[in-house]
Amino acid sequence: MHLLRYCLISLSPFFLITFLLFSSCAPDCNTPFGEGAVIDTYQPEFASLSNVGGTVTINRGYKGIFVRRVSYSEFVAFECACPHCREVRLLPLDGWEGEVLECPDCKSRYETLYGQPLEGAASGCPLYEYRTHYDGILLEIY
Repeated sequence: MHLLRYCLISLSPFFLITFLLFSSCAPDCNTPFGEGAVIDTYQPEFASLSNVGGTVTINRGYKGIFVRRVSYSEFVAFECACPHCREVRLLPLDGWEGEVLECPDCKSRYETLYGQPLEGAASGCPLYEYRTHYDGILLEIY
């Protein structure tokens, strides 16, 4: 009985320190987001979405919504607010054809198929993903 009490008392600082370490290092992934949109994919300003892999950024959401066509009938849409900086708008990285978004402030980078971080200060937080529904003409982002 005394041995068990000794073990519990001696191990409790270890567990406390471990808990504090992991709880304080957990990323804050509460990315702000805003209203979605409904876009007519046949309008000239969305012509790049007519091809698989095409991208466009629209002025909705919190800092903008990045939209990428991933197949004939499937789109992904991500909030352009950096999860780390929050007030900074992510921009498509030059030369990556819309496959990578980068924060001009903290230099965090994200791939645009799943919104996962590639590198940078926000490496623990994925991009906020909007849901999409496509009926063949209209793309609803919500």
